Amino acid sequence: MTRDERIATTRIISDLIKADRIVDTGEIEFWKKICEKYGITKEIQVSASSISFSQALNCICNSETDELKSQLLADCREMTVSDGFCAHSEALLMITLAIMLDPGSGFFGEVYSIPRASFNIDISTALYIENFHNEETNKAIRENYRSIFKELQLAGFHFIYIPKIIEHYRDTDPALFKHILSFLSPSTSKEGLDYIYNSLMEMTTGRFCKDILCNKCEITELRNTVPSLLIKIGNSFVGDEPYANYLRIEVDDDILKTVQDFADRFCDMLSSDVYVINTSEERDNQFHFHGFYKQLLDIFMVRRNIRSRVIIDPYKSRISFPDIDATAEGLTRRDRALYTLLLCYGNRGLDFVRPENRLDMERYDTRIKQIQKRYSLIYEMFGGKPEEAPDLTTARLSMISHIRTSIKKLTALYNQEDYSVTTSDRAIYTVHLEQDAVFVRETGSDEPVALTNSELYRKVMTLK
Repeated sequence: MTRDERIATTRIISDLIKADRIVDTGEIEFWKKICEKYGITKEIQVSASSISFSQALNCICNSETDELKSQLLADCREMTVSDGFCAHSEALLMITLAIMLDPGSGFFGEVYSIPRASFNIDISTALYIENFHNEETNKAIRENYRSIFKELQLAGFHFIYIPKIIEHYRDTDPALFKHILSFLSPSTSKEGLDYIYNSLMEMTTGRFCKDILCNKCEITELRNTVPSLLIKIGNSFVGDEPYANYLRIEVDDDILKTVQDFADRFCDMLSSDVYVINTSEERDNQFHFHGFYKQLLDIFMVRRNIRSRVIIDPYKSRISFPDIDATAEGLTRRDRALYTLLLCYGNRGLDFVRPENRLDMERYDTRIKQIQKRYSLIYEMFGGKPEEAPDLTTARLSMISHIRTSIKKLTALYNQEDYSVTTSDRAIYTVHLEQDAVFVRETGSDEPVALTNSELYRKVMTLK
């Protein structure tokens, strides 16, 4: 047995002892036997406190000896009944260990330990997740939703299916729903509330996993996940940092049978026939603001790690980021005009590199004159006089500095570098944001127009 395996064993068994938040004489006596059996020292215990439950379990799963896995699982089973009672919280860890360490469990699972500040829902919540829509599995959930919900509920779990929540939100009067959102987030503007409402109405399980769990909450382990149940199995500390532990088990179009097998095995581990059942369910004109429901609304109302659109409004001389309810601040007309020009050029960027060869100077001069004319046209659209537009060959550096400073203040943006100005080794200035995320507000149009379909883009990019 390696030192790492001793550390992992220590972490797993100590978390199991602490699971029900009661440490009794029987458990301490059993712990003494475990320390002697596996050679666990004080130094090993200290090291174990600095790794997560998932790291420990993965270490054992990757062990080259099957004997260690089976022996640890047997010891954990014995430990849970050492006090004569297996609590719900202990059973959560035990079924996780059984799925991960017993090759004949019939389930395929993975365990994750995630900082609670990133994502934290109630223990025993079973959340359906998928990165890409699987029609067969979703059809099975829709057809058997009540049975799946009740099977898990009777075992003490709360089943969460995103489409069911969104269906409830869609059935609610939009004005009432927006009033509720405004009450929960009074500082959010009307435009921001509209975005939150529309984003919720368009939410799917795949979008929730990719945009929220992976991008916003930075749970990269769930990227490209197949249809699964993500089950909260407990909380623990890694050092002084609180972590939440999750079990992911894969499901398919036979999800009802998987749920039934899981619930049966889980209930068989419990020492009591009496379970605490979560009866929480949203009803007409009623919205829960706790557990997952609160987490979902908070994720949308707390403007953080969002991939926002950019809206150019030349007539109000404004560049806004509606999905984070923000405007680019600290920019002058000439700064906004340059940022708009950079967005029009896209990944091509603005090339101000002077050629070393004199023969190429004529081509350089033509390119610079074209860039300057296009910039002057945008400057005029923002309310300036074209003849007063600054010379980009000399004034661009200060403007680019202002743009970078302004974007840096938009801390709610996901991947700020995509929105800011980057400079290549050859001094080519580029904003790498996809052009389909950029829109222009034009007169006579209620909704912003896609940049590449806008009159602004046509006038600027056809100008020779």
